[in-house]
Amino acid sequence: MLRTGGRLFHLPTRDSFPFFTKSRMQLVIQNLSKTYTGGVRALDNISMTIPTGMFGLLGPNGAGKSTLMRTLATLQNADSGSAMLGDLDILNDKKRVREMLGYLPQEFGVYPRTSATVLLTHLATLKGVGRSSAERREIVEGLLQRVNLFNVRGKSVANYSGGMRQRFGIAQALLGDPKLLIVDEPTAGLDPGERNRFYNLLSEVGESVVVILSTHIVEDVKELCTNMSIIHNGRLLFAGSPSQAEATLGGRIWAKSMSKEELRTCQVEMDVISSKLIEGRPVVHVYSEDDPGKGFEMVAPNLEDVFFSQIKRNIRAA
Repeated sequence: MLRTGGRLFHLPTRDSFPFFTKSRMQLVIQNLSKTYTGGVRALDNISMTIPTGMFGLLGPNGAGKSTLMRTLATLQNADSGSAMLGDLDILNDKKRVREMLGYLPQEFGVYPRTSATVLLTHLATLKGVGRSSAERREIVEGLLQRVNLFNVRGKSVANYSGGMRQRFGIAQALLGDPKLLIVDEPTAGLDPGERNRFYNLLSEVGESVVVILSTHIVEDVKELCTNMSIIHNGRLLFAGSPSQAEATLGGRIWAKSMSKEELRTCQVEMDVISSKLIEGRPVVHVYSEDDPGKGFEMVAPNLEDVFFSQIKRNIRAA
């Protein structure tokens, strides 16, 4: 339901899509694989279950995240496997998938000199949103209010800031009341203020639909997502909640501030998970089953530790 101008409009609901079951939706992916020409295996037998809510798909660039997103968004075919959203076969019933899908790619183009209202109305018409032009107009205005763009609705989207364009992208993705929302690297390049506004908007949307947030930014997943997975080189390395991920390293992460010269020695002698500069000095996190000594202190593991340790382990196993 959407309130605009003091009136209530009923957007499509789950009952509009009879192929969904009555229970809370979940997306079940089983044994999904994709190999590109040249032998690059982008997805290697991926299986995971994604419930309603915010789900973080975490991995470095080239991990296979965009391939998985494009496959779920019906933009390319998988070689094998299945993906079911409730009773809906995502890989084989693409027309129905597109009726209930919202997709915000990492980059999207806009028509030059076209206002937010005109462009969103055009996209709504293409998607068949609204039973009349008047209803469509009110839905469009309501979405622009929801993403805090109503006051600049008459300006060209091409002249929007990066954060404003991303919020417009979410508005177009929400057309038609989607049951599955896919968001690919949404906060890259945004300033902290826009990033926080985007977080709040995604959290609100994720209360009632399946939202997949694909990113290489660990903070995005930590702050937004109740469930997550880590993929690298097309392989699933972890699936669970961020707190469960951090618990896998409990008692085995040790930290120390050191000089750059000490860091070079440490990288040779220890299992360094990560290092970052704090006040000009490297603060190093190492993995060790036992106290490594040399002034290291045990610290509570964070999601960054999990991410980097999983990637290193997968590289060693390759």
